[in-house]
Amino acid sequence: MIFLGAGASRPFGIKTLKEMGQDIVKMFEQNGHGELAKQLELGLTKYGMTLDFEAAYSIVEGLTNLEDSVKQSGPFTAYVGKDLKDYYKKDLNEMLQSLRKFVWKECTLKKFYETKIVNVYDRLFRIAKESQFRDVRYVPNREPQMSSLVEAGNTFQTEVDVGNTVVTTNYDHILEIYHRAKKRSFTDGFRQSEDPAQSILDFSIFPEKAHNRWLIKLHGSLYEYKFENSIFKTLEAPEKLSTKTMIQENMMIYPTQEKSMLKYPYHNFYSIFKAQEWEKLIVIGYSFRDYPINAAIIENLCRCKKSNLIVLNGEPEKALINLGKCASTEFEDRIIIIKNKFGEEAGSSN
Repeated sequence: MIFLGAGASRPFGIKTLKEMGQDIVKMFEQNGHGELAKQLELGLTKYGMTLDFEAAYSIVEGLTNLEDSVKQSGPFTAYVGKDLKDYYKKDLNEMLQSLRKFVWKECTLKKFYETKIVNVYDRLFRIAKESQFRDVRYVPNREPQMSSLVEAGNTFQTEVDVGNTVVTTNYDHILEIYHRAKKRSFTDGFRQSEDPAQSILDFSIFPEKAHNRWLIKLHGSLYEYKFENSIFKTLEAPEKLSTKTMIQENMMIYPTQEKSMLKYPYHNFYSIFKAQEWEKLIVIGYSFRDYPINAAIIENLCRCKKSNLIVLNGEPEKALINLGKCASTEFEDRIIIIKNKFGEEAGSSN
């Protein structure tokens, strides 16, 4: 299995959350919240943290509805923030929308990267295939309903070659662009509709396409939307389509919305990811800052005693700290570190 974090998109002009930090400070200043930006940087620095997009968005969303945010965070946050009078009082709803537009723009790929995408991912999938290790794949044998989970004993099992499952937290369309360029089909949980530019969410497509390459996007995607009871995705931004598209909301999990992982359809995608048994998990450019994902990785390491975690990262030691000291120590002999930046050895001319 291959797992892609933000660093996997960096070679194609998409900034990491950390690299967005300076742009975020300018946005706060332009929106009249320069004072808040200074407060955030100072507060985060005290605890060895930096003001990246994830930190900025989490705090701004929390401040727009402070009491609910404290309740969701739990008793410790309530204790630390017991005096609410000193919190920032300006309206931050406009700032929140600016941050959403910002990350949308930053995650939209420029077309001239297509050749490099093909070169880089050709090499990655070739290496994965040559490794000759196999994974056991589990998929639901029925279409999940709005409130259902992937239940034990209610699965279809098959053994597949490594590389057939790619999981990512990224919003961008790099993998979709790669497969279209290669004219190779993939399964992402969406079934083609009568409109050639639109596909509809349908989890039953996973068991139907058990031997196809899977793409599991845990946090949603650009051009993925909801209208009434339907969740769908389009080939490009709706305003560029020839037909009118009815939209209620965008289906992207923003940094503070971990609660969305408990809801349809995010929980269904997460449950499929968690259920897989892999011999080797290749993690590229991921910071291990998402607790549910870490839990799924550790669970597989415990369950599959011969499994290995391969971490390709420019700063792997820092990333693995987020996995947890106990986990890193317990599985130290099964964690393989490759200190390198993804895509460095496979440029657009290779």
